[in-house]
Amino acid sequence: MEPWCGTQACGQNPGTSAATHACTLLLLLVLQADCLGSEQALGTLSTADPGVPCASEANCPSDPLHLPQEEAMTTVQTQLPVSEPDSYHTCGFSHEQDLTLRDPEAMARRWPWMVSVRANGTHVCAGTLIASRWVLTVAHCLNQRDVFYSVRIGSPWIDQTTQTTSDVPVLQVIVNSKYKAQRYWSWIGRANNIGLLKLKQVLQYNKYIWPICLPGLDFILQEHTLCTVTGWGLPKVDGIWPQFRTIQEKEVNILNSKDCDDFYHRFSKIPVMIRIINSRMICAEDVNREHFCYEVSGEPLVCSMEGTWYLVGVVSWGAGCKENKAPPVYTYIPSYQHWIWELLNGQPLAMMAPSRALLIVLPLPLSLLAAL
Repeated sequence: MEPWCGTQACGQNPGTSAATHACTLLLLLVLQADCLGSEQALGTLSTADPGVPCASEANCPSDPLHLPQEEAMTTVQTQLPVSEPDSYHTCGFSHEQDLTLRDPEAMARRWPWMVSVRANGTHVCAGTLIASRWVLTVAHCLNQRDVFYSVRIGSPWIDQTTQTTSDVPVLQVIVNSKYKAQRYWSWIGRANNIGLLKLKQVLQYNKYIWPICLPGLDFILQEHTLCTVTGWGLPKVDGIWPQFRTIQEKEVNILNSKDCDDFYHRFSKIPVMIRIINSRMICAEDVNREHFCYEVSGEPLVCSMEGTWYLVGVVSWGAGCKENKAPPVYTYIPSYQHWIWELLNGQPLAMMAPSRALLIVLPLPLSLLAAL
């Protein structure tokens, strides 16, 4: 799923034929895609073994995985008015611009795409809202067997519901078919550590529930770019579950991938010929993680471009929060855009993607996100 052409972007320079043609091309792509799509895709969890992705040679079931329903599960729907999409309110819009406000409600408005992924009602990982029925997270949080998955979104507190909270059951759990949980060495081998949750019902957008934008296929994140990681911390730290009751945030610097790979070779003594950090991973420099420890729990790495926030990565693995010199490793979201698009639309991209210059500045309109 790519950031598409919003009303404001198309209308900024109506006299420019190139921009008009680009917008037309994008709209044609959207129109010929089936927004409702198919329920089936590679990576859908096997009903024979709910905790293991389908192997490439296996015959996956034709029916999508419908998770067991929990009778005690209730859904708290927000009563806030739904925000009407306009040229300013596209995906990636933060509803709290005052950075001096740090109270729980302000943090929930600042990061309205933050999702708590829950197994049998207990927080297990962070997730990120990318469309009205879709949450993106890491695959290793979705391998529990015989559990009821749900998500909590729009809540200033992770352990209690409010008027703005929505607790929504998960209809379908999808993990990337190439993810191998036990590949290589213990904490190494988290390649393709990405998963999607399709919700049982459509979310209504408001100041506390809002989708983030996804960067383009050929999006390039420069070294030393300042981005932000948000979330609640590790699922369990010193007996506390999770680490924080409210959303936390921390700025981090993007690290050169080769430097990150060199570090982990020195740290782990793994032979140099084995690549640890591949092109589908990204590292961030964060020298103090003991207070806010988020190393394996799916927290989103987001970057702001001209006021619009993009999901660049999700926390995948690392050497441990006490190893301050060891950079956290994130799944690099731009590398999985084709995979995400196929799942959300039921078919691959029908045209070549627009140029990177267009992709990184045109966010996806909420009218399209709401249809996914």
